[in-house]
Amino acid sequence: MTKKQKTVLWIGTAIAGTLLTVVLLAGEIAPAILRSYCKLSYRDKIGSYSREYRLDPYFVCGVIFTESKFDPNAKSRVGASGLMQVMPATGAEIARQLDLPYSDEMLFDPETSIRFGTFYLRQQMDAFDNNPAVVLAAYNAGPYRAEQWLSQYGLDSEGKICYIPFQETDQYVDRVLLMQKVYRILYPKAFEIDS
Repeated sequence: MTKKQKTVLWIGTAIAGTLLTVVLLAGEIAPAILRSYCKLSYRDKIGSYSREYRLDPYFVCGVIFTESKFDPNAKSRVGASGLMQVMPATGAEIARQLDLPYSDEMLFDPETSIRFGTFYLRQQMDAFDNNPAVVLAAYNAGPYRAEQWLSQYGLDSEGKICYIPFQETDQYVDRVLLMQKVYRILYPKAFEIDS
């Protein structure tokens, strides 16, 4: 092997090593950066209430991230409050069904918000044949509207309502389903139950 060939081989090996290092670091750094943006707070409560109400905890994470980015003090312009952005009237009805005292301030308590939000999601799952996309439309725009859209437009091949006239709701459904996947990738063992 000539000196020139050895130099080319050495440079090629150095470049390949550098590229491999960059790829490996990107595999570690990118998820770390994403985790700093997509935080997972209240893991135990999410896991517990997801099990109680037979929900995928990553689905619940997608809802919480999309609704409040895990901010327990979040309040929407229409009055939805807390981590899962429960409307006060809905919160009062859930509290009645759970035989609990109620005040609007309770919705800012992370555990109450998660409990009420997962309870409501389970109700919608039962009402809409466990179809997550339709449930999300109901969660965002109300069950009455979701039922109307479902009967008027039907489902597409992915199980989503074919046409949602509210752009906000249409985007909300896609965003939550995307964040469900993101949380599953970023925190693959977050909700494993210790034996």
